[in-house]
Amino acid sequence: MFICHGTAQDPASGGAGTRFWRYNARVCHPWITGFSAVSHTVKRKLTTIFCADVVGYSRLMGADEPGTLARLKACRELIEAFIQRHHGRVVSWSGDAVLADFSSVVESVQCAVEIQRELKAQNESIDLPQKMAFRIGVNLGDVMIDDHDIFGEGVNIASRLQSLAPPGGILISGSVHDQVKNKLALGYSFLGNQQVKNIADHVPAFVVQHEASPSLPLAGSGMDMRAGGRAVNLAPAPLSLRLGAGVIDLIFAALVAFALAVGLQPALGPVIAIDAPFTLVARERVVSNDLPSTEIEKGGQLIRTTSRFVIERDFFGLVSQTWLRTDVELGPPGATRRPVAVDSREVLLSGPQGAPIVRLPLTIAMLLAYFLLSILAEGWLMRGASPGKIMMGIRVSPTRNEDMDLTRAGMRNLLKIVSFGAALLGVAMALFSRRRQMLHDSVSGSYVHDAK
Repeated sequence: MFICHGTAQDPASGGAGTRFWRYNARVCHPWITGFSAVSHTVKRKLTTIFCADVVGYSRLMGADEPGTLARLKACRELIEAFIQRHHGRVVSWSGDAVLADFSSVVESVQCAVEIQRELKAQNESIDLPQKMAFRIGVNLGDVMIDDHDIFGEGVNIASRLQSLAPPGGILISGSVHDQVKNKLALGYSFLGNQQVKNIADHVPAFVVQHEASPSLPLAGSGMDMRAGGRAVNLAPAPLSLRLGAGVIDLIFAALVAFALAVGLQPALGPVIAIDAPFTLVARERVVSNDLPSTEIEKGGQLIRTTSRFVIERDFFGLVSQTWLRTDVELGPPGATRRPVAVDSREVLLSGPQGAPIVRLPLTIAMLLAYFLLSILAEGWLMRGASPGKIMMGIRVSPTRNEDMDLTRAGMRNLLKIVSFGAALLGVAMALFSRRRQMLHDSVSGSYVHDAK
């Protein structure tokens, strides 16, 4: 609203004259409308939003109004002191709730943890009816600033997280978790993707595990805690890290299978046939070759030409194998015309002058080594890890309060054949399912998560 000068009928006096009347900016002169737009320019900033609220405040007030009010004032002073200590700003107090913002994500989570620890210590010396517990939600988001207040989607998410947090607990969003997971010595338990009112996208939520957190599993969260409060269900491992770990494990298995081929061949002869694509790194030389044989088919319209070569392949000077390669070309007569079909087959020989033999291909040996090593590593040697998972910073844990064993690891890894064979169903589940797990994880009762 603005004060506009003009001549108008005075409704009180019934006469005409020059008066000051209140008009909406839309019915004033254009320059006033422009001034309104400039004066109400919205400022925005990226900040960490901190929301805290008393658990069961109405019940406490109904039981003891004076005592609850006195306790609330003491908690307010404590919370405000911690917020200032961690360079935060109290935006507003609303009854039993506080809204604050921090420029540092790490400072905001540290502040929340220290508040809950101090409140827990104070509650230990207070009678049960007077105990006052807070829920805290923390979110990193872009907000609008209007004088001292902040507004926007980021505030709504923080408020929603606060309402979902357990009494005496802290719930943070995925954006906050990404910033603090490697910077604070805390545990984080994945609560799933939460639906926030008036926000289309789901919000990943994580419970901060600290000494003031409840020791029992959260009702309805589907999470289990190991002894000592360590969470089994941490942040789900991204698909890129899982695939990267799988590739590393396959490379490790290929090296193991190749080492077996190299180590056993001097004593037992060729035990594993080193086939394609590993032949791409070999150095080849032709030991001998036969003269091509020619056969005329279909009344002279097609000519079949067969060539045989004895080839020796050397792999980095560690091992060499001899192969008989047969090339068959089928095409029309005439040297200038290209063949219409070419077929090439290879068979392993026991030696340069040896007979053909059948041995396990290295590709099959690599896959067998992959499954065997994965089962042993996850179920016994590394208990939920493998070389690839360690390098990618992920682990696999049972969904129940159990340890990873050989039976579960064997079931999980053998089910990968179904998971990846059924039109990549496992990959689709990892991309679109709520818990971001593949088919073989769900069936075997396993959960692949961030190791940190």
